[in-house]
Amino acid sequence: MKPLTHLSLFTGIGGIDIAAEAAGFTTVCQCEWADYPTAVLEKHWPDVPRFRDIHTLTKEAFYERTGKKELTLLSGGFPCQPFSSIGPKKGFEDTRYLWPEMCRVINELRPHYVLGENVANFINMGFHKTLIDLAKAGYAVWTFVLPACAVGAWHERKRTFIVGIDVSYSPCRRHRLKDKDGTDKHIPKRGVPPEETGREVLVGGAFGNNLFSDAGNRPVPALQPGMGGMADGLPTGVDGNILWCIEPTDIPRLSPNTKDRSKRLKTLGNAVVPAQVYPILKYIADMETGKCSEWCVWEKEVADHETV
Repeated sequence: MKPLTHLSLFTGIGGIDIAAEAAGFTTVCQCEWADYPTAVLEKHWPDVPRFRDIHTLTKEAFYERTGKKELTLLSGGFPCQPFSSIGPKKGFEDTRYLWPEMCRVINELRPHYVLGENVANFINMGFHKTLIDLAKAGYAVWTFVLPACAVGAWHERKRTFIVGIDVSYSPCRRHRLKDKDGTDKHIPKRGVPPEETGREVLVGGAFGNNLFSDAGNRPVPALQPGMGGMADGLPTGVDGNILWCIEPTDIPRLSPNTKDRSKRLKTLGNAVVPAQVYPILKYIADMETGKCSEWCVWEKEVADHETV
């Protein structure tokens, strides 16, 4: 089985790295500039080479430190401050806007897959630029806005996940199926009108916590959910609000006298919930290893096509 290698940018305390390794990846390199998160990484990943400044991470430097010339996955929760609902929302003008550097590394290393992560409000501000950049780099892109409560967490914590796949690379056999005229064999099926499949056409209404709006052509920025309540701003009955009226007793807490309490809370607040991103990484790993054939709805058609 071929190795699944992972480069982690803007690593923080390694939330995505934990999920990636649970999905079968090996983290071969990390990049984190802040001192306290770096200390955490050094404790849990002592043998992984690490960059402290993304500006110094080049193709040559990566090869020199890792010895790897092929990379399966590059992930990065690039800084959210330019887009967060809490803050000035300067967007591209913010000095902490480091997506261009992440995009540069992607273009240099050409990973098979890219995973970007940011706050929910990123959809309303920097999203289009990221999609355009990835498309120019040769990646097909899918985007998901997932709350942590969707995987059983006791808080909402919506995050935007951007998945890019190099269009010149596909381990999946069905992607290589072509009709006689050379077109994608599955495009007609993807393009079936919604009314013929029994699905309703989605309209541009409000989604979640004002994430989108059809008021004119301008989206309404997502508001930060009210903090402190167990439901964390979720409407009654949507995601277990009734169950959250009473806080469970088994949630671990940081006591006031915990060493480096403020630093720990800050890094936890910036971290990606591993269970939140794990399903995406597991699907990628399954495609790479061929395990996707166990649940792929196209597998029988692929087999039939290859016997013709």
